[in-house]
Amino acid sequence: MVTCTEEEEKEGLRTKYKDARREAKKTVSEAKNKAYKELYKRLQTKEGEHDMFKIAKARERRRQDIGVVKFIKSEDGRVLVKEKDIRKRWQKYFSELFNNGSTEGRDYTIVRGAPTNNCYCRRITWDEVQRALKKMERAKAVGPDNIPIEAWKCLEDEGVTWLTALFNKILKTGKMPDQWRSSILVPLYKKKGDAQRCENYRGIKLLSHTMKLWERVIETRLRRETQVTANQFGFMPGRSTTEAIHVLRRLMEKYREKKRDLHMVFIDLEKAYDSVPRQLIWDSLQSRGIPWRYIEMIRDTYASAKTSVRAPVGDTDLFSVHVGLHQGSALSPFLFAVILDELSKSIQEDIPWCMLFADDICFESARFLKTPDEASIVSCKAL
Repeated sequence: MVTCTEEEEKEGLRTKYKDARREAKKTVSEAKNKAYKELYKRLQTKEGEHDMFKIAKARERRRQDIGVVKFIKSEDGRVLVKEKDIRKRWQKYFSELFNNGSTEGRDYTIVRGAPTNNCYCRRITWDEVQRALKKMERAKAVGPDNIPIEAWKCLEDEGVTWLTALFNKILKTGKMPDQWRSSILVPLYKKKGDAQRCENYRGIKLLSHTMKLWERVIETRLRRETQVTANQFGFMPGRSTTEAIHVLRRLMEKYREKKRDLHMVFIDLEKAYDSVPRQLIWDSLQSRGIPWRYIEMIRDTYASAKTSVRAPVGDTDLFSVHVGLHQGSALSPFLFAVILDELSKSIQEDIPWCMLFADDICFESARFLKTPDEASIVSCKAL
């Protein structure tokens, strides 16, 4: 009799599960149809032009994807086929890239020894965390802790309250959880050069989403503490390449109309994110008068940082990272903009004679240049 009752309960639960699954599929299907209808309506409006461009760009990117490249080449050009050798090669390449100590001894143009700003840093408020959480995008690859940002969004007010308490504890102690110090590095092909050479891949770090939310809160505060030059069009709200390209085109048309010479120098810094010395980050922030408490907390996010490469044949061992900004970090774009602003201060001129877009720099000059390389020499003397 007991067995019969258990079987009936199991059958009842099985039926409920099937009904719930059927209802869930129906709800998902209806939500998809509704989303597509709204998308189609939006694409027919003026505001939808941006969405149409994003869709076309995504389709073009998928068309160009080369798929997973399992076998890579060694430093001497031999194709590696053993999984152990492939993992070692990936680890060696990125370990050398992120631990290039030769950049630490350079003489930078930033004046060191700026007065330390020891002003009081107010507590992080509930509203600050909520606003930062709303800015975080969904459906992003998770870090080693496997906690997606959707988990905090689903917890709503209760989650924001818990996060506010955590962030204030970090603000007080200056130390973040050790679990946030590890990351997973995913190599992404740059779509140029030999796909079997590690040099043609860009490493993107998968960091803890909770850590990125913490960085978002700090970034918002830093943007209020300091101003980046108007010459910088990258990573700045309300600015993009569109404005920079428009300014350049108008300048070229103006000089062409007057039949006058216009010289331009375009500089693209190679592996800019990966080669930034850590001391340069702290010096740049201190020279801006950023409160020392914030600098110490940012330094802590880089202290004892470790990562492993997620290769097609499996993850490599963890290795330390001592150079460069975190690719994939919410704070890195702003930090890089501040660093480049400090380095290029002595050569910056008014727009349009000097324009920056992240690590891309453009200088213009209307004066006569004796040699083709003179513009580069004059423009880059401070870099």
